[in-house]
Amino acid sequence: MAQGAVRGGTAFGGMPTTAEYEVDALFKDLVDQFSQARLPMPVVVLHAEEADTGLDQAVADLVTAVQEAQEGGGLPHRLVAGPAGGDPHRNAIGILDGLSKGAWAKRGPSWYRHYAFPRSRLVAAIEGAAQHVLTTPDAGADRTLDDQVEAVLTRLRDLHWRPQQGTARSDWAQTLSPLLNSGTLIGAFVLAGLTTLLTQAHWEVVAGVVPASFLLLMVTGWVRRNTAPLSWLGQASHWFATTTFLAASGRQAAAWSIWRPRRSWDVTQARAREVAGEIIKAQLAGTPSEERDRSQQFHLQLRTLALLEDLRSAHRAWAPDLRGRKRRIPPVVFMPKAGTVNGGLKVLSAISDVRSRRSEQDPLLVLAGVAQADVPAWLEAESPGPEPVHPAGPRRGGPYENWVSNLRVRQAPSRGRALAWTLPVRLTRLQLNAGNTTGLTAVAVRRTAWFLWSRWTLLAVLVLAACAGLLRSEQLSHQYCEGRLLGSNHDAVWRVDQGGTRECIGLATGGVSFATGHDIRLNGLKPGQGGDDQAGAALSLGTLETDIRQENDRVAALPDVRYITIVYAGSFTTATGQESRALNSLKELAGVHLAQLRNNAGDPLKIKILVANGGQDLYFQTEMVDRIVGAASRDRSIVGVVGLGRDATDSDQAVGLLQQAGLAVVDTENSSTTLAQRHVNYFGLSATDQEEAAALRKIVDGLPQPAARLAAVLTRRPNNDHDQYSSEQAKYGAAMLRGAGFQLAGGGPLEYGLTDSGDPDYQDALRKACLPDLSVIYLAGRSDDVNQLMKLLSSEPGCGQKLTVLTGDDLTKAQFGTGRTTIAPQATLYYIALTVPAVTASPDLAATAASELRITPAPNTNPYEDDVFSDGALALAYDATAALHEGASRAGTSQHGSLAAVLAGLRAVDLTNRATGTIDFRETQPLTTGTEPGHGINIIRVKPGPAGKPPQIDLVCHRAAGDTRDLQGCRP
Repeated sequence: MAQGAVRGGTAFGGMPTTAEYEVDALFKDLVDQFSQARLPMPVVVLHAEEADTGLDQAVADLVTAVQEAQEGGGLPHRLVAGPAGGDPHRNAIGILDGLSKGAWAKRGPSWYRHYAFPRSRLVAAIEGAAQHVLTTPDAGADRTLDDQVEAVLTRLRDLHWRPQQGTARSDWAQTLSPLLNSGTLIGAFVLAGLTTLLTQAHWEVVAGVVPASFLLLMVTGWVRRNTAPLSWLGQASHWFATTTFLAASGRQAAAWSIWRPRRSWDVTQARAREVAGEIIKAQLAGTPSEERDRSQQFHLQLRTLALLEDLRSAHRAWAPDLRGRKRRIPPVVFMPKAGTVNGGLKVLSAISDVRSRRSEQDPLLVLAGVAQADVPAWLEAESPGPEPVHPAGPRRGGPYENWVSNLRVRQAPSRGRALAWTLPVRLTRLQLNAGNTTGLTAVAVRRTAWFLWSRWTLLAVLVLAACAGLLRSEQLSHQYCEGRLLGSNHDAVWRVDQGGTRECIGLATGGVSFATGHDIRLNGLKPGQGGDDQAGAALSLGTLETDIRQENDRVAALPDVRYITIVYAGSFTTATGQESRALNSLKELAGVHLAQLRNNAGDPLKIKILVANGGQDLYFQTEMVDRIVGAASRDRSIVGVVGLGRDATDSDQAVGLLQQAGLAVVDTENSSTTLAQRHVNYFGLSATDQEEAAALRKIVDGLPQPAARLAAVLTRRPNNDHDQYSSEQAKYGAAMLRGAGFQLAGGGPLEYGLTDSGDPDYQDALRKACLPDLSVIYLAGRSDDVNQLMKLLSSEPGCGQKLTVLTGDDLTKAQFGTGRTTIAPQATLYYIALTVPAVTASPDLAATAASELRITPAPNTNPYEDDVFSDGALALAYDATAALHEGASRAGTSQHGSLAAVLAGLRAVDLTNRATGTIDFRETQPLTTGTEPGHGINIIRVKPGPAGKPPQIDLVCHRAAGDTRDLQGCRP
C-alpha cells in the first residue's frame, strides 16, 4: 500500500506546503469522493516521519485542528480521546461504546435526524448484563461459565434486553415532554387539539376524551417500557440472527423469518448466549492468555461490526425515509492520539479487520494521529516508496486513488497486508514546523432536494391526500348515487329537478337502489296509510328491486345458461308528497318482473332485468338513456328497453339515442303519434293520441245534435316539465271536434295552469268555456286534474247543463270506486283505456301474479275499479317484456351477442292469448307515415251513481290488441 509523504516539503512545482494544507486537502478530497460517488472510506493514519515527541504532538494538534475547523459546519463527526491508562481492551470497547451514544457533533444542514445504533445497543445490553454478573458479590469462583452465561440471559430478560435499567420517571418525562412542548410540531398539534376540545366540545366529550387519551398514553408507555425493543421484528435482532460473523464462530446457524417469531427469537437468544460467553472469558482473570486474546478480539470485532452496520444502515440510499440520499457526506471520527494503551490502535485495527471480512461498504471515515514510536509495531515494515499527497501530474496518481486501486488485492491474506483499509500519511518535520499558514475551513455541506421527503412531509402529504380524498369522495358521492373515492358506479347519477328535489337517475347496478323507504306501494298507498289487507300492499319499489336482483343472481348461477338482459325504464323518484306519480311505473315494473318469473320457469333463454329511473315524470330520461347506452356498450346481453311510457319533449331524442346504440324499444303507455314514424327501433303497444281522439269521435257522433254545437278543449299550459301529453291530446282533440262540426270556445284550446301545490287552476279557462250552449268538454290533461274540474263544474255558473266530458288514457289511473276521484252530477265522462280490465285480470297474468307476487283481484268488485289491474299498466309491461324476449329468441340472441338481429326478430313477433290480446308486429312498417295497426283501445263511461253510491263505470266498446277492425257499438 502506498503511503503518502512529502519529501523536502514540496508538492506542486516545488512550492513548499504545510501539513495542514496537505491533510486538509486530503480530508476534503475524501469527503468529496464519498459525496459524489459513495466511494469506500479509509482509515487515514497520520504520523511523523521522524521519532520525536514534539512532532507526535504536532500530528495530534493537526488532527485536532482539522476537527475544530468542522465545529462551525454541518459535518457529522466525533472526537475520540481515550484514557491515558487502564486495560487497552476495555479502553477500546469504551471508545466504540462512546461512539454509539450521544449526538455526533451539532446538527447542520446535512443532517437528517440523529444516528441510531440499535445493533450497538444490543451488544451493549449483553455487555452490561455480563458486567453485572461479573461484579455481583455472590458470583463466586464455584460458578461455572455456563452458570454465568445463564445468569447473563436472565439479567437480559429482566432488563427487557435494554442496555441499562431506566426509571419510570425518566420514561414518563421522555414520553410527555414532546407532547406538551409547544415548540415541537407534535406538541403544537396536541395543544391545539386540546384547546379546540376544551373550548368547543361539550363537557361530556371532554370528560371522555381526556381520560381516554391519558389512559392510552399510560398503556403505550407501559408497553414501551416492558417489551423488548429488540424483538424478532427489530432490525437489530434480524442482523444479530443472520450475520455471518457469528455464524462463522458459533454453532447456531443463521435463521430468521418474520413468519416464525419463535424460531427467530430462539436463534437470537442462542447467539446471545455464545456472545455472553466470549465476553465473560475476555474479562475473567483466570482465562488462559491465548483464549483470552481470542475472546477479546472476538468481542472487539463484534462491537466494531455493530457500529459499522449501524452507520451503513443510517446511510442506506433506498430506505423508506431516503436517509442515505439526504446524508451526502460521511460520518467522521477524529482520533488525535491513537495509541496502544488507550485502545485507539485496537479500534483502528478492528475497523480494518472487519471491513476486510465483509463485502458491505460502510461510510465511516477515520482521521487518526499515531505516535511515530507505535508505527513499526502496528503497521507493516514493508511498503513502497513514499509519495506526495498531491503529486504533480494527473490526479489519478494520488494516494487515495492508489489505495483504492490496490485495495481489492491487498485484502488477501496471502499478500501479507494485515491493515488493508489503512491509509498511512507520513509528514515531514518541515511540513509540521511550517506553521499555520493555511486557514482551515469547514467542509461545505449543502442540503439536497431529498430533504423534502421526510416523516413530516409524508405526514403532510398523507393529511393532504386524505383531505383531498375526503373532498373528492364527497364530490363523487354528490355526483354519483354510489360514489366513492375508488370504484364509483357511473351508471347512476344525482340530479336536481326544477322543484329542488334530488333524484337518483340512471341504472340500478351495483348497490344502487331507487327506493327511499317511503315509496308508494302497489295498492296506491304509502306505508302508514292503511290498506295493508289490500292486493299489492306488501309490494313496494324496494321489495321489487330485491326480488329482481335475486332472480338475476339465480339466473347467473345456472350452469351453461343463455340469457338476455331487458332494461325497464320508468319514473320511480318524486318530490315529497307526490309519491303517487311513481305508481304507474311501479305497476309496470311488477309486470316486467312477472314476465321474467314466468319465462325463467321453463324457457331456455332466460331473462335478467335492470331497472332504470328517469326521475319524476321522466324529466331526466335523456340522462337515463345515456346511462343505459353506456351499460349496453359493456354488457352484450342487453337487448332493449321496455317502458318510456311518458310522452315528453325529449322522447324523440331518447329513442334516437337507443336507436344509434342498436337497442330496441317496446313502449308500454307512450301515446306519441310520431315516435314510430321516426325510429325503426320503436314498437308501441298503446294507442296514440291521434287514435284515441279518433275513437272518441264515435261517442261525439252519437251525442244529440243541438242547434249550436259548442265545445271546449282544456289543456295544461306548457311549462318546463317536458310533458307533451296535454299538448298532443289538445291538438288531436280539437281537430276531432272541429271535424265533428263543433265550434271551440275561445277559438281553440283553453289553457289552465297549476298552483304551487300542483293542483290545476281552471278559473280563467272555465270563465271562457262555461257558456249556455256548451255541451262537450275535452280534457287534454292528466288524471290528477279531473277532481278539481268536476268540483268546479258543480258550482260554476254557465256549466250547470248536461255535459259530456272526454279525455284520454291517463284517466285509467283515477279511482272512482274509492271516492278519491269524483264526477259532477250533470256530467258523463268518457275516457280511453288501453286494455280491458275484465280481460287483463283473468288470464295467465292473474295466475302468475297470484302465485309469484301474491296479487289477486279483489273478489266481488268491479274490474274497472281494481287498484292493481284496472289501468292496464301491469298487463302492458307484462306483454312488452314477453314481446322483446320473443324477438330476441327469434334472432338467436344471448349474452354472447347478435344484438343487431333483435330488431329483425321483433318484426316477426306474433304472440296470441296475451294479457292485452294479441301482440303482432308483423304488419308494423318501419318509419310508417300512418297509424300502427292492432293497438288495443277501449272506451269507458263513468256516470254519477245514485245518492250516496259511487259512480257507475261500464265498458262502452272495445277492441283488443291485435285486432285491426274498426271499433263497433260505440253508443253514448
